[in-house]
Order: sequence, then structure tokens, then C-alpha cells
Amino acid sequence: MSTDTQQAPTATRRLPTRRLVITGVVMLLGYSWIARGSIGGGVGGIAGDGSWIDGQGQPTTEAPLTYAIELGPSPLVALVVLALLALAWATREVRGRLAWLAPACEVAAIVVPLLAIAATILWIRGFGMEWDVGTPIAPPWWSTATITIDRME
Repeated sequence: MSTDTQQAPTATRRLPTRRLVITGVVMLLGYSWIARGSIGGGVGGIAGDGSWIDGQGQPTTEAPLTYAIELGPSPLVALVVLALLALAWATREVRGRLAWLAPACEVAAIVVPLLAIAATILWIRGFGMEWDVGTPIAPPWWSTATITIDRME
């Protein structure tokens, strides 16, 4: 005597490839457009009579130093997003205990560039305008940076 029992097919929840591609394109384009910023300043300035003054307000014969920092998107963040989306695509068919992996990777691919954008904005806002000559300027590691130090014109 045998009894055959049939199990109802379980619905597979899988991430469509198109959705992963759209997520990647939107996040990378959005990150490359938004994760930009600049800040500039200087030590000293021009006195009322047109002569140069240093950071302490004392007259000087040399033009004071100025700095300009331009921040841009980092290739490292883009690589992390692409790696997370590739892992999400590779594990989209996984069932069982690791079924959470693909959706978690997709969410992480969205969160990583958003965190980098927020950190860039906070870094720019937190950068002190009281820069001293001789003090190195350390840009954030999650961003590309161009630092220019020159004399005031």
C-alpha cells in the first residue's frame, strides 16, 4: 500500500535581471551626478588700500595662499555597487537558508552610493574654513579629489 502525496509547487521569488540592470544604471548615474562638490578658501586677503594681508591681518608683500577642493565620484564606490549587483544576479535563484542574499545585495547596492553621497555632503559642510598654511588637506577616501593651492590674484 503506497500513498502518493503531491506537494504544491512553491512560488519562487527571484530578482528579474532587468530590475537589477535598471537598479545599477539608476544608482551609478545618480551617484556620478550627485556625488560632486567643491569648497575653497584662503588665508589672508586684501586690505582697504589694496595691499595684501596675512591670516593674522598683518600687512605682507606676498599674496596669501588659497585652496580649492573639488570632489567627484569614486571608482571604488562604483565597483562595490557593480560587485553587489553581480552577486545579487548570481544568487537570484538560490532557495533555502540563503534566499535573503540576492535581495540584500540589491538593497546594499542602493545604500552604498547613498551613504557616499551623504558622507561627501557632510565632509564639505564640516571642512573648516580656518585652514592654516602648511597643514595638509586630507580629502575623503570615498571620493576622488583635486586639491589646488595657489596664491590669491
